[in-house]
Amino acid sequence: MTRSSTHIVFANSTCYAALLALWLFAPGQATAQQAERVLAPGVLTTIAPVIEEGETYSTPADLIEISKARSFLQWQPNFTPATRTLFERSLQVPLRRNVWGLEFTFKPFRMTEVDVPQASGKMQRKTIWYMVYRVRYLGEEVHFESQPDNIGDGDPRYARFSNIRKDAQYRYFIPYFTLRSHLEDKEYLDRLIPSAIDEIAEIEKVPGPLLNSIQMSNTKIPKEDAESGKGIWGVVAWEDIDPRTNFFSLYIQGLTNAYRYQDTAEDPQVGDQIAAGREIELKTLQLNFYRPGDTIELTKDDVFFGLPNAVPRPEIIYTIEPGDNLKSLAKRFLSDESRAFEIYQLNRDILSTPNKLPEGTLIRFPRNNQERYNDLDPVILHTARTGDTLDSISKTYDVQVIDLRRINADYIAVGEEPVVGELVMIPVNLNRLNRPNNAQQDIYKIYTLRQVRIMRLYGMNKFSKSQWIYTGTNSPVFRSAENPATTEVQPITK
Repeated sequence: MTRSSTHIVFANSTCYAALLALWLFAPGQATAQQAERVLAPGVLTTIAPVIEEGETYSTPADLIEISKARSFLQWQPNFTPATRTLFERSLQVPLRRNVWGLEFTFKPFRMTEVDVPQASGKMQRKTIWYMVYRVRYLGEEVHFESQPDNIGDGDPRYARFSNIRKDAQYRYFIPYFTLRSHLEDKEYLDRLIPSAIDEIAEIEKVPGPLLNSIQMSNTKIPKEDAESGKGIWGVVAWEDIDPRTNFFSLYIQGLTNAYRYQDTAEDPQVGDQIAAGREIELKTLQLNFYRPGDTIELTKDDVFFGLPNAVPRPEIIYTIEPGDNLKSLAKRFLSDESRAFEIYQLNRDILSTPNKLPEGTLIRFPRNNQERYNDLDPVILHTARTGDTLDSISKTYDVQVIDLRRINADYIAVGEEPVVGELVMIPVNLNRLNRPNNAQQDIYKIYTLRQVRIMRLYGMNKFSKSQWIYTGTNSPVFRSAENPATTEVQPITK
Protein backbone atom coordinates (compact mmCIF):
# COMPACT_ATOMS: atom_id res chain seq x y z
CA MET A 1 0.00 0.00 0.00
CA THR A 2 1.36 3.42 -0.97
CA ARG A 3 1.69 6.34 1.41
CA SER A 4 -1.09 8.25 -0.36
CA SER A 5 -3.52 5.33 -0.09
CA THR A 6 -2.62 4.93 3.59
CA HIS A 7 -3.51 8.59 4.18
CA ILE A 8 -6.86 8.10 2.41
CA VAL A 9 -7.75 5.04 4.52
CA PHE A 10 -6.73 6.83 7.71
CA ALA A 11 -8.72 9.91 6.74
CA ASN A 12 -11.80 7.81 6.01
CA SER A 13 -11.44 6.00 9.35
CA THR A 14 -11.16 9.34 11.15
CA CYS A 15 -14.33 10.61 9.45
CA TYR A 16 -16.24 7.47 10.42
CA ALA A 17 -15.09 7.80 14.03
CA ALA A 18 -16.12 11.45 14.11
CA LEU A 19 -19.52 10.67 12.64
CA LEU A 20 -20.00 7.86 15.16
CA ALA A 21 -19.10 10.22 18.02
CA LEU A 22 -21.51 12.86 16.73
CA TRP A 23 -24.28 10.24 16.48
CA LEU A 24 -23.68 8.96 19.99
CA PHE A 25 -23.65 12.38 21.59
CA ALA A 26 -26.27 14.08 19.43
CA PRO A 27 -28.79 16.24 21.36
CA GLY A 28 -31.67 14.03 20.24
CA GLN A 29 -30.02 10.97 21.71
CA ALA A 30 -29.22 12.78 24.93
CA THR A 31 -32.81 13.89 25.18
CA ALA A 32 -34.03 10.37 24.51
CA GLN A 33 -31.76 8.95 27.19
CA GLN A 34 -32.84 11.68 29.58
CA ALA A 35 -36.49 11.07 28.73
CA GLU A 36 -36.29 7.50 29.96
CA ARG A 37 -35.46 8.51 33.52
CA VAL A 38 -37.75 7.25 36.25
CA LEU A 39 -39.59 9.87 38.29
CA ALA A 40 -39.25 9.80 42.06
CA PRO A 41 -42.07 8.22 44.11
CA GLY A 42 -44.81 10.68 44.96
CA VAL A 43 -44.19 12.99 42.00
CA LEU A 44 -47.08 11.55 40.02
CA THR A 45 -50.68 11.36 41.23
CA THR A 46 -52.90 8.87 39.43
CA ILE A 47 -56.68 8.93 39.23
CA ALA A 48 -57.99 5.57 38.03
CA PRO A 49 -60.99 5.46 35.70
CA VAL A 50 -64.25 4.84 37.53
CA ILE A 51 -66.66 2.98 35.27
CA GLU A 52 -69.96 1.99 36.83
CA GLU A 53 -72.05 -0.68 35.14
CA GLY A 54 -75.14 1.41 35.85
CA GLU A 55 -73.77 4.15 33.60
CA THR A 56 -74.56 2.05 30.53
CA TYR A 57 -78.24 2.52 31.27
CA SER A 58 -80.55 5.55 31.48
CA THR A 59 -83.70 5.42 33.56
CA PRO A 60 -86.65 4.65 31.25
CA ALA A 61 -88.13 7.89 29.92
CA ASP A 62 -90.43 8.98 27.11
CA LEU A 63 -88.95 10.05 23.78
CA ILE A 64 -90.62 13.46 23.77
CA GLU A 65 -89.95 13.94 20.04
CA ILE A 66 -92.73 11.35 19.55
CA SER A 67 -94.72 11.15 22.77
CA LYS A 68 -95.29 14.93 22.99
CA ALA A 69 -94.38 16.54 19.67
CA ARG A 70 -96.16 13.84 17.62
CA SER A 71 -98.90 12.67 19.91
CA PHE A 72 -101.18 12.38 16.84
CA LEU A 73 -99.37 9.09 16.12
CA GLN A 74 -101.32 7.46 18.93
CA TRP A 75 -103.93 5.09 17.56
CA GLN A 76 -105.64 1.80 18.34
CA PRO A 77 -104.90 -1.02 15.86
CA ASN A 78 -107.58 -3.64 15.18
CA PHE A 79 -105.54 -6.81 14.97
CA THR A 80 -102.37 -6.15 16.97
CA PRO A 81 -101.78 -4.88 20.50
CA ALA A 82 -101.48 -1.11 20.94
CA THR A 83 -98.09 -1.69 22.54
CA ARG A 84 -96.75 -2.56 19.09
CA THR A 85 -97.40 0.95 17.71
CA LEU A 86 -94.66 3.52 17.32
CA PHE A 87 -96.28 5.83 19.86
CA GLU A 88 -96.44 3.19 22.58
CA ARG A 89 -92.87 2.09 21.86
CA SER A 90 -91.70 5.68 22.47
CA LEU A 91 -92.92 5.54 26.08
CA GLN A 92 -90.57 4.59 28.92
CA VAL A 93 -87.64 3.75 26.67
CA PRO A 94 -84.38 2.74 28.41
CA LEU A 95 -81.37 4.09 26.51
CA ARG A 96 -78.18 2.03 26.62
CA ARG A 97 -74.59 2.70 25.58
CA ASN A 98 -71.10 1.29 26.06
CA VAL A 99 -68.90 3.16 28.54
CA TRP A 100 -65.12 3.58 28.51
CA GLY A 101 -62.67 5.54 30.66
CA LEU A 102 -59.07 6.77 30.68
CA GLU A 103 -56.53 6.80 33.48
CA PHE A 104 -55.37 10.33 34.38
CA THR A 105 -51.97 10.98 35.97
CA PHE A 106 -50.59 14.44 36.74
CA LYS A 107 -47.53 16.18 38.12
CA PRO A 108 -47.75 19.00 40.69
CA PHE A 109 -49.44 22.24 39.63
CA ARG A 110 -46.82 24.90 38.91
CA MET A 111 -46.20 28.43 37.62
CA THR A 112 -43.47 29.88 35.42
CA GLU A 113 -42.58 33.22 33.83
CA VAL A 114 -42.73 33.20 30.01
CA ASP A 115 -42.43 35.86 27.31
CA VAL A 116 -45.74 35.70 25.43
CA PRO A 117 -46.14 37.41 22.03
CA GLN A 118 -48.91 40.02 21.90
CA ALA A 119 -51.14 41.25 19.08
CA SER A 120 -49.00 44.39 18.88
CA GLY A 121 -46.00 42.27 17.87
CA LYS A 122 -44.22 42.86 21.18
CA MET A 123 -43.41 40.33 23.88
CA GLN A 124 -44.94 40.50 27.35
CA ARG A 125 -43.63 38.69 30.41
CA LYS A 126 -46.50 36.73 31.98
CA THR A 127 -47.04 34.25 34.79
CA ILE A 128 -48.24 30.98 33.29
CA TRP A 129 -50.08 28.44 35.42
CA TYR A 130 -49.68 24.91 34.08
CA MET A 131 -50.00 21.23 34.83
CA VAL A 132 -48.29 18.34 33.06
CA TYR A 133 -50.36 15.18 32.79
CA ARG A 134 -50.47 11.72 31.23
CA VAL A 135 -53.42 9.71 29.94
CA ARG A 136 -53.51 5.96 29.39
CA TYR A 137 -56.16 3.67 27.99
CA LEU A 138 -56.18 0.42 29.97
CA GLY A 139 -59.30 -1.10 28.42
CA GLU A 140 -61.86 -2.79 30.67
CA GLU A 141 -64.79 -1.02 29.03
CA VAL A 142 -68.30 -1.89 30.11
CA HIS A 143 -70.42 -3.06 27.17
CA PHE A 144 -74.02 -4.25 27.17
CA GLU A 145 -75.32 -7.12 25.10
CA SER A 146 -78.80 -8.51 24.71
CA GLN A 147 -79.69 -12.00 25.86
CA PRO A 148 -81.62 -14.24 23.42
CA ASP A 149 -85.11 -15.00 24.71
CA ASN A 150 -88.73 -14.67 23.63
CA ILE A 151 -89.88 -12.20 26.27
CA GLY A 152 -91.93 -9.37 24.79
CA ASP A 153 -92.04 -10.89 21.31
CA GLY A 154 -88.99 -9.00 20.15
CA ASP A 155 -89.96 -5.67 21.77
CA PRO A 156 -86.62 -4.04 22.74
CA ARG A 157 -88.20 -2.55 25.86
CA TYR A 158 -88.50 -6.02 27.34
CA ALA A 159 -85.22 -7.51 26.15
CA ARG A 160 -82.79 -8.87 28.70
CA PHE A 161 -79.32 -7.33 28.84
CA SER A 162 -76.09 -8.11 30.64
CA ASN A 163 -72.85 -6.17 30.98
CA ILE A 164 -69.52 -7.55 29.81
CA ARG A 165 -65.96 -6.22 29.80
CA LYS A 166 -64.32 -5.47 26.46
CA ASP A 167 -61.26 -3.68 25.11
CA ALA A 168 -60.84 -1.45 22.07
CA GLN A 169 -57.62 -0.86 20.14
CA TYR A 170 -57.49 2.81 21.07
CA ARG A 171 -59.51 5.76 22.32
CA TYR A 172 -59.29 9.54 21.94
CA PHE A 173 -59.00 12.09 24.75
CA ILE A 174 -60.71 15.34 23.75
CA PRO A 175 -59.82 17.47 26.79
CA TYR A 176 -61.91 20.25 28.25
CA PHE A 177 -60.14 21.85 31.23
CA THR A 178 -61.75 24.50 33.43
CA LEU A 179 -59.96 26.11 36.36
CA ARG A 180 -62.24 27.69 38.95
CA SER A 181 -61.15 30.13 41.64
CA HIS A 182 -63.70 29.60 44.41
CA LEU A 183 -63.30 32.73 46.52
CA GLU A 184 -63.14 35.04 43.49
CA ASP A 185 -65.94 33.10 41.71
CA LYS A 186 -64.03 33.07 38.41
CA GLU A 187 -63.50 30.33 35.83
CA TYR A 188 -60.71 30.06 33.25
CA LEU A 189 -60.45 27.85 30.18
CA ASP A 190 -57.01 26.57 29.20
CA ARG A 191 -54.97 28.46 26.60
CA LEU A 192 -52.66 27.38 23.78
CA ILE A 193 -49.34 29.10 24.53
CA PRO A 194 -46.74 27.72 22.08
CA SER A 195 -43.98 29.93 23.49
CA ALA A 196 -44.34 28.21 26.88
CA ILE A 197 -44.18 24.59 25.71
CA ASP A 198 -40.39 24.39 25.25
CA GLU A 199 -39.69 26.04 28.59
CA ILE A 200 -42.16 23.79 30.41
CA ALA A 201 -40.69 20.71 28.70
CA GLU A 202 -37.22 21.76 29.86
CA ILE A 203 -38.46 22.14 33.44
CA GLU A 204 -40.50 18.94 33.66
CA LYS A 205 -38.40 16.53 31.55
CA VAL A 206 -41.15 13.95 31.11
CA PRO A 207 -40.48 10.74 29.12
CA GLY A 208 -42.17 11.87 25.92
CA PRO A 209 -43.29 14.92 23.93
CA LEU A 210 -45.72 17.35 25.57
CA LEU A 211 -48.94 17.81 23.59
CA ASN A 212 -51.28 20.75 23.91
CA SER A 213 -55.04 20.25 24.02
CA ILE A 214 -55.47 20.41 20.22
CA GLN A 215 -52.65 17.94 19.57
CA MET A 216 -53.96 15.66 22.30
CA SER A 217 -57.46 15.53 20.80
CA ASN A 218 -55.97 14.32 17.49
CA THR A 219 -53.77 11.62 19.03
CA LYS A 220 -54.80 8.00 19.42
CA ILE A 221 -54.49 6.67 22.97
CA PRO A 222 -53.58 3.00 22.36
CA LYS A 223 -54.57 0.14 24.61
CA GLU A 224 -51.71 -0.47 27.06
CA ASP A 225 -50.81 -2.63 29.98
CA ALA A 226 -51.11 -1.10 33.44
CA GLU A 227 -47.58 -2.17 34.37
CA SER A 228 -45.59 -1.17 31.28
CA GLY A 229 -47.81 1.34 29.43
CA LYS A 230 -46.09 4.71 28.87
CA GLY A 231 -49.19 6.67 27.93
CA ILE A 232 -49.44 10.02 26.15
CA TRP A 233 -48.11 13.16 27.84
CA GLY A 234 -49.78 16.55 27.64
CA VAL A 235 -49.67 19.99 29.21
CA VAL A 236 -52.50 22.36 30.04
CA ALA A 237 -51.74 26.05 30.67
CA TRP A 238 -53.52 29.24 31.68
CA GLU A 239 -52.59 32.92 31.56
CA ASP A 240 -53.98 36.02 33.26
CA ILE A 241 -55.10 34.10 36.35
CA ASP A 242 -56.13 36.34 39.24
CA PRO A 243 -53.07 36.32 41.56
CA ARG A 244 -55.42 36.15 44.57
CA THR A 245 -56.45 32.64 43.52
CA ASN A 246 -55.61 30.50 46.54
CA PHE A 247 -58.45 27.96 46.64
CA PHE A 248 -59.29 26.45 43.27
CA SER A 249 -60.42 23.29 41.49
CA LEU A 250 -59.68 21.84 38.07
CA TYR A 251 -62.60 20.26 36.21
CA ILE A 252 -61.69 17.79 33.44
CA GLN A 253 -64.13 16.49 30.85
CA GLY A 254 -63.30 13.91 28.18
CA LEU A 255 -61.82 11.17 30.36
CA THR A 256 -64.96 9.08 29.88
CA ASN A 257 -67.99 9.05 27.63
CA ALA A 258 -70.42 8.54 30.53
CA TYR A 259 -73.27 11.04 30.62
CA ARG A 260 -76.82 11.56 31.77
CA TYR A 261 -79.62 13.70 30.38
CA GLN A 262 -82.89 15.35 31.31
CA ASP A 263 -85.66 16.56 29.01
CA THR A 264 -86.75 20.07 29.99
CA ALA A 265 -88.90 21.00 26.97
CA GLU A 266 -92.49 21.45 28.15
CA ASP A 267 -94.20 21.78 24.79
CA PRO A 268 -92.06 20.37 21.93
CA GLN A 269 -93.44 20.88 18.44
CA VAL A 270 -93.02 19.19 15.08
CA GLY A 271 -90.11 20.87 13.34
CA ASP A 272 -88.05 21.41 16.47
CA GLN A 273 -84.47 20.19 16.32
CA ILE A 274 -83.85 16.70 17.65
CA ALA A 275 -83.00 16.85 21.36
CA ALA A 276 -84.16 20.47 21.65
CA GLY A 277 -84.49 21.25 25.36
CA ARG A 278 -82.52 18.16 26.35
CA GLU A 279 -79.87 18.97 28.94
CA ILE A 280 -76.85 16.67 28.84
CA GLU A 281 -74.36 16.47 31.70
CA LEU A 282 -70.99 14.80 31.26
CA LYS A 283 -69.10 12.84 33.85
CA THR A 284 -66.33 15.16 35.03
CA LEU A 285 -63.26 14.74 37.22
CA GLN A 286 -62.83 17.44 39.87
CA LEU A 287 -59.34 17.94 41.33
CA ASN A 288 -58.97 20.28 44.31
CA PHE A 289 -55.94 22.47 45.03
CA TYR A 290 -54.92 25.22 47.42
CA ARG A 291 -52.02 27.66 47.49
CA PRO A 292 -51.04 29.18 50.85
CA GLY A 293 -49.30 32.15 49.18
CA ASP A 294 -49.91 35.74 48.23
CA THR A 295 -49.84 37.94 45.13
CA ILE A 296 -46.08 38.47 45.21
CA GLU A 297 -43.58 36.14 43.49
CA LEU A 298 -46.22 33.63 42.41
CA THR A 299 -43.73 31.22 40.84
CA LYS A 300 -42.17 30.54 44.24
CA ASP A 301 -45.46 29.43 45.78
CA ASP A 302 -46.20 25.75 46.29
CA VAL A 303 -49.56 24.47 45.06
CA PHE A 304 -50.90 21.54 47.07
CA PHE A 305 -53.29 18.85 45.88
CA GLY A 306 -56.26 18.38 48.19
CA LEU A 307 -58.39 20.46 50.53
CA PRO A 308 -56.90 23.06 52.90
CA ASN A 309 -57.11 22.85 56.66
CA ALA A 310 -58.90 26.19 56.90
CA VAL A 311 -60.37 28.93 54.72
CA PRO A 312 -61.22 32.57 55.48
CA ARG A 313 -64.47 32.98 57.35
CA PRO A 314 -67.26 34.50 55.26
CA GLU A 315 -68.16 38.15 55.80
CA ILE A 316 -71.16 40.14 54.62
CA ILE A 317 -70.29 43.01 52.27
CA TYR A 318 -72.84 45.83 52.08
CA THR A 319 -73.12 49.14 50.19
CA ILE A 320 -74.35 51.99 52.40
CA GLU A 321 -77.64 53.49 51.24
CA PRO A 322 -79.38 56.78 52.19
CA GLY A 323 -80.89 56.64 55.68
CA ASP A 324 -78.68 53.81 56.94
CA ASN A 325 -77.24 53.86 60.45
CA LEU A 326 -75.25 51.29 62.37
CA LYS A 327 -78.07 50.32 64.71
CA SER A 328 -80.53 49.60 61.90
CA LEU A 329 -77.89 47.64 60.00
CA ALA A 330 -76.97 45.64 63.10
CA LYS A 331 -80.61 44.72 63.63
CA ARG A 332 -81.12 43.92 59.95
CA PHE A 333 -78.07 41.72 59.37
CA LEU A 334 -77.07 40.57 62.86
CA SER A 335 -80.47 40.57 64.60
CA ASP A 336 -78.98 42.59 67.47
CA GLU A 337 -78.80 46.41 67.70
CA SER A 338 -76.19 46.19 70.46
CA ARG A 339 -73.61 44.98 67.91
CA ALA A 340 -73.62 48.35 66.08
CA PHE A 341 -70.30 49.42 67.63
CA GLU A 342 -68.85 46.04 66.64
CA ILE A 343 -69.57 46.92 63.00
CA TYR A 344 -67.77 50.23 63.44
CA GLN A 345 -64.72 48.54 65.00
CA LEU A 346 -64.48 46.15 62.04
CA ASN A 347 -64.59 49.07 59.55
CA ARG A 348 -62.42 51.70 61.28
CA ASP A 349 -60.18 51.75 58.22
CA ILE A 350 -63.21 52.93 56.20
CA LEU A 351 -65.45 54.87 58.62
CA SER A 352 -64.08 57.94 60.37
CA THR A 353 -66.93 58.05 62.90
CA PRO A 354 -69.81 55.70 63.80
CA ASN A 355 -72.32 58.48 63.21
CA LYS A 356 -71.34 59.27 59.61
CA LEU A 357 -71.94 56.63 56.94
CA PRO A 358 -70.92 57.90 53.46
CA GLU A 359 -73.46 56.80 50.86
CA GLY A 360 -72.08 54.22 48.41
CA THR A 361 -69.29 53.06 50.75
CA LEU A 362 -68.66 49.31 51.06
CA ILE A 363 -68.52 48.05 54.65
CA ARG A 364 -68.09 44.62 56.24
CA PHE A 365 -70.22 42.88 58.84
CA PRO A 366 -68.95 40.37 61.41
CA ARG A 367 -70.16 36.79 61.35
CA ASN A 368 -73.79 36.21 62.27
CA ASN A 369 -73.04 33.49 64.79
CA GLN A 370 -69.85 34.84 66.28
CA GLU A 371 -71.03 33.98 69.76
CA ARG A 372 -70.70 30.32 70.77
CA TYR A 373 -69.04 29.54 67.44
CA ASN A 374 -66.37 26.87 67.35
CA ASP A 375 -64.73 25.63 64.15
CA LEU A 376 -64.22 22.22 65.69
CA ASP A 377 -67.82 21.59 66.69
CA PRO A 378 -68.78 18.12 65.37
CA VAL A 379 -71.72 17.88 62.96
CA ILE A 380 -73.37 15.45 60.60
CA LEU A 381 -74.99 16.47 57.32
CA HIS A 382 -78.64 16.22 56.34
CA THR A 383 -79.82 16.85 52.77
CA ALA A 384 -83.07 18.81 52.92
CA ARG A 385 -86.04 17.16 51.19
CA THR A 386 -89.41 18.50 50.12
CA GLY A 387 -91.39 19.64 53.17
CA ASP A 388 -88.37 19.72 55.51
CA THR A 389 -88.24 22.52 58.07
CA LEU A 390 -85.79 23.16 60.87
CA ASP A 391 -88.48 22.06 63.30
CA SER A 392 -89.09 18.73 61.53
CA ILE A 393 -85.34 18.14 61.12
CA SER A 394 -84.75 18.83 64.82
CA LYS A 395 -87.34 16.21 65.74
CA THR A 396 -85.81 13.67 63.35
CA TYR A 397 -82.37 14.02 64.93
CA ASP A 398 -83.57 14.79 68.47
CA VAL A 399 -81.85 18.19 68.71
CA GLN A 400 -83.05 21.66 69.67
CA VAL A 401 -84.22 24.06 66.94
CA ILE A 402 -82.20 26.86 68.53
CA ASP A 403 -79.04 24.75 68.14
CA LEU A 404 -79.87 24.08 64.48
CA ARG A 405 -80.30 27.79 63.80
CA ARG A 406 -77.10 28.67 65.64
CA ILE A 407 -74.92 26.21 63.77
CA ASN A 408 -76.47 27.00 60.35
CA ALA A 409 -76.74 30.78 60.84
CA ASP A 410 -74.19 31.50 58.08
CA TYR A 411 -76.32 29.67 55.50
CA ILE A 412 -79.94 29.82 56.67
CA ALA A 413 -81.14 33.33 57.53
CA VAL A 414 -83.39 34.07 60.52
CA GLY A 415 -86.99 33.25 59.66
CA GLU A 416 -86.09 31.15 56.61
CA GLU A 417 -86.17 27.39 56.08
CA PRO A 418 -83.73 25.14 54.16
CA VAL A 419 -84.37 24.71 50.46
CA VAL A 420 -84.62 21.31 48.82
CA GLY A 421 -81.17 19.78 48.35
CA GLU A 422 -79.43 22.10 50.80
CA LEU A 423 -76.96 20.63 53.27
CA VAL A 424 -78.13 21.23 56.84
CA MET A 425 -75.59 20.76 59.64
CA ILE A 426 -76.80 18.77 62.64
CA PRO A 427 -74.92 19.25 65.94
CA VAL A 428 -73.61 16.01 67.41
CA ASN A 429 -73.39 14.98 71.04
CA LEU A 430 -70.24 12.86 71.11
CA ASN A 431 -71.33 11.15 74.33
CA ARG A 432 -74.30 9.66 72.49
CA LEU A 433 -71.96 8.10 69.93
CA ASN A 434 -70.43 5.97 72.66
CA ARG A 435 -73.63 3.98 72.76
CA PRO A 436 -73.18 0.67 70.90
CA ASN A 437 -76.20 1.25 68.67
CA ASN A 438 -74.92 4.54 67.27
CA ALA A 439 -71.15 4.22 67.18
CA GLN A 440 -70.76 2.01 64.11
CA GLN A 441 -73.58 3.72 62.26
CA ASP A 442 -72.64 7.39 62.64
CA ILE A 443 -69.00 7.77 63.63
CA TYR A 444 -67.65 7.86 60.05
CA LYS A 445 -70.15 10.53 58.92
CA ILE A 446 -69.03 13.20 61.38
CA TYR A 447 -67.40 16.42 60.18
CA THR A 448 -66.29 19.58 61.92
CA LEU A 449 -67.79 22.97 61.08
CA ARG A 450 -64.46 23.89 59.54
CA GLN A 451 -64.53 20.87 57.25
CA VAL A 452 -68.12 21.58 56.18
CA ARG A 453 -67.21 25.17 55.30
CA ILE A 454 -64.32 23.92 53.16
CA MET A 455 -66.58 21.35 51.48
CA ARG A 456 -69.15 24.04 50.69
CA LEU A 457 -66.48 26.30 49.22
CA TYR A 458 -65.20 23.56 46.88
CA GLY A 459 -68.65 22.15 46.08
CA MET A 460 -67.81 18.80 47.64
CA ASN A 461 -70.16 16.25 49.19
CA LYS A 462 -67.35 14.60 51.11
CA PHE A 463 -63.98 15.72 52.47
CA SER A 464 -61.81 14.42 49.64
CA LYS A 465 -59.05 15.55 47.28
CA SER A 466 -61.09 14.70 44.19
CA GLN A 467 -64.48 13.48 43.08
CA TRP A 468 -66.37 12.47 39.96
CA ILE A 469 -69.35 14.71 39.25
CA TYR A 470 -71.78 15.41 36.43
CA THR A 471 -71.52 18.90 34.92
CA GLY A 472 -72.86 20.79 31.93
CA THR A 473 -71.22 20.77 28.54
CA ASN A 474 -70.40 24.50 28.65
CA SER A 475 -68.62 26.74 31.16
CA PRO A 476 -69.33 27.39 33.93
CA VAL A 477 -69.11 23.78 34.99
CA PHE A 478 -69.17 24.44 38.72
CA ARG A 479 -72.05 23.04 40.73
CA SER A 480 -72.87 24.07 44.29
CA ALA A 481 -72.74 21.51 47.07
CA GLU A 482 -76.14 22.78 48.17
CA ASN A 483 -77.67 20.23 45.79
CA PRO A 484 -75.80 16.91 46.08
CA ALA A 485 -78.30 15.19 43.79
CA THR A 486 -76.90 17.15 40.85
CA THR A 487 -73.23 16.79 41.71
CA GLU A 488 -72.31 13.46 43.21
CA VAL A 489 -72.06 10.54 40.83
CA GLN A 490 -74.85 8.18 41.72
CA PRO A 491 -74.68 4.79 39.95
CA ILE A 492 -77.98 4.04 38.27
CA THR A 493 -79.55 0.80 39.44
CA LYS A 494 -81.59 -1.24 37.04
